[in-house]
Amino acid sequence: MMKKKLIFAGLAALLMLPALPFRVFSQNSRSVSEQKSVPALSQPGPEKTFNFGSRKILESCWSSEELLGNAADKKIKRDTRPAKPPARLEPKNKLDPLKPGLQNSIRDVNPAGPKKLAALTFDLCERGNEITGYDYEIVNYLRANNIKATFFAGGKWMLDHPEKIMQLMADPLFEVGNHAWTHDDLRVEKGIKMEDQILWTQSQYELFWEELQSRPCAKQAGAAEMEKIPKVPLVFRFPYGVCSREALDYLASSGLPAIQWSIVTGDPSKTVTSERISAEVIKDIKPGSIIICHANGFGHGTAAALPEIFHKLKEKGYQFVTVSELLNSGPAFATKSCYEQKPGDNYRYDKIFGKNK
Repeated sequence: MMKKKLIFAGLAALLMLPALPFRVFSQNSRSVSEQKSVPALSQPGPEKTFNFGSRKILESCWSSEELLGNAADKKIKRDTRPAKPPARLEPKNKLDPLKPGLQNSIRDVNPAGPKKLAALTFDLCERGNEITGYDYEIVNYLRANNIKATFFAGGKWMLDHPEKIMQLMADPLFEVGNHAWTHDDLRVEKGIKMEDQILWTQSQYELFWEELQSRPCAKQAGAAEMEKIPKVPLVFRFPYGVCSREALDYLASSGLPAIQWSIVTGDPSKTVTSERISAEVIKDIKPGSIIICHANGFGHGTAAALPEIFHKLKEKGYQFVTVSELLNSGPAFATKSCYEQKPGDNYRYDKIFGKNK
């Protein structure tokens, strides 16, 4: 089917770029002296609530015009600057290990209650020698219609879009997840290099949390408002949807659920239309679905598809929640391998990114 061909074909072509070189650290260099324990997601339970932002901080720190963005935000360009890691190589805040029900590769959830819950997710991918965009039209529509969503942001994307990532962090509608440092294939990258892709992104988010906390606008809102914003991401998505047993085990020990998807939009392909995206989502939706889209300039047709998706699903009784809220609503369906639609369908990425290994 054409749907299967479209899933990540556009993304593979656009992101076939050299990976960011890494510094090499010994396993013993992982210091835990400054780390603080932060509760990770636990087993689902109706008593668990989530705070993902502060309306006071969002409105105090940015004007309406700044939040709206502009066409320049969507531009994608080459990055010729020397590669560099984040200012802090490991986060101070460390999540508790995952419970068994949240380990492995999570594809969807079976909500326990009567509500029809689903999660809209948007990837903010960026490799080492590019600067991708920020699709302000998607974010504006979500805000205007009070729609919750989860953005999986790469660490380098955060570094190149400081105001945007802090705006997303501060918005109570949104959850920000970890999408690896430079969108590397974590079935090819192993050991310290694999861990750095995860840890560096946790650290970069944490550094922006600290920067936001230091701003007068956030201080004026009060410390309690900053505490509503998670200090580190609580969920993770593998680049290209590929993983290894080593990477899954490392995420489980690090307290980060690996979030795959159950509905693909194919929006990285320039040939996909908004009509096709909305038709596929509406046709395939079921309670607990996780929908993957892109908001980094590669989400072709996604912004135009959102109104149809939202209104049709609202008529059917669906409610969009963040990924962490969805995970808390019932047991997750998780597999021991990562794939796009069926096992083994994404090994082409290993050939692309593993040829120089």
